[in-house]
Amino acid sequence: MKKHNLFIILLGLATLFLLQSCKDDENSPINKDNKAPGQVFNVVVENMSGAALLTYSLPSDEDLLYVVAEYTNKQGKVFDFRASYYTNNIKVEGFGDTDEYTVNLYAVDRSENRSAPLAVKINPLEPQVQLTAKSLKVQPDFGGMSFTYKNETKADLSFIVITTDVDGVKMVAETFYTSRDSTKFAIRGYTAEPRLFGIVVRDKWDNLSDTLYQNLTPIYEVKLDKSLFRPIVFPNDAAATHWDGSLEYMWNDVVNDKAAHTGNDASTTPKHISFDLGVEAKLSRFNLKTIPDDKHWFNDVTPRFYEIWGSLNPDPSGSFDSWTKLVSVENVKPSGLSVGNITEDDRAVGRNGDDADIPIEMPKVRYLRIVCTKNWSGNTNMCISEITVWGDDN
Repeated sequence: MKKHNLFIILLGLATLFLLQSCKDDENSPINKDNKAPGQVFNVVVENMSGAALLTYSLPSDEDLLYVVAEYTNKQGKVFDFRASYYTNNIKVEGFGDTDEYTVNLYAVDRSENRSAPLAVKINPLEPQVQLTAKSLKVQPDFGGMSFTYKNETKADLSFIVITTDVDGVKMVAETFYTSRDSTKFAIRGYTAEPRLFGIVVRDKWDNLSDTLYQNLTPIYEVKLDKSLFRPIVFPNDAAATHWDGSLEYMWNDVVNDKAAHTGNDASTTPKHISFDLGVEAKLSRFNLKTIPDDKHWFNDVTPRFYEIWGSLNPDPSGSFDSWTKLVSVENVKPSGLSVGNITEDDRAVGRNGDDADIPIEMPKVRYLRIVCTKNWSGNTNMCISEITVWGDDN
């Protein structure tokens, strides 16, 4: 028994020694020394928008591992960028202006020894954050303001919208994030009275543009009274009564499994349903929600690509001649996962529904028509639990 216990103890010690040796091997460079590698040389600078590409020749040290480019911005924050010894260039980014900066280049070996720094002067071209700020176009919009921009490099940007509170104190009203080359953002919920708005553009390096301030008067906007909505069925409209569905379910202010449902046939011919708003209005935006469950969010017969059309005096035959397409909408799944796979972020967006702005130049309408060109199953049926509409009904 004692021999058996002694064997176990010796085996345990051997295992511990082996594990410690492996750990030391993982954390320590092979053939560690204290000799610094030589410097990079023959550096060529290519200035870029908010960045610079540094091309160089590598020192001949056999244990060279990588090259570091390091600089300090005007706020005192140090940035470093690395490139392996397999390449001979490195891109440094994050510059918020076109001033001259000093970038220090270091060669680093397998023992983590750094070479002496090689100081390189660069003059980055105007960064995207400043170019985008110059491109901003701001205008009054329904219930607030809207703006467009250009972001040619598709940089990760945020737009911080500032306005004043009831005491006239400036505050952040909303922040929009995007990497798209262009789009339109709008901020809503304000009365039709003069108000100060400001926009600051920020990039992922925390560079900020100057604030663009403008005094604007939001355009009057109200949520349309759903008690005035009425169903209307033209000869070529799809019946919305499948699975105990009804058009009226779209405006009962209840989001559940009661919906306007056009069925589940395999047709790919666009289907449409229509209804009367009960009032003439210049529409500003709308929200559309499907049945709130995993079977319908980004799935089944929930509209994926659809259009909203409007008319003041529709032809009784159902012809589109008297209708104007107000906006095209895509039901976008945040995760991008295949149909049937859903995340919590998807569910959160699904609960909110589709929000879409209607261009301010669109005419007044009284009747709306929803046209589904493709649902998540690949046909053109649709299932809508609730629709809410805003605009100017004066």
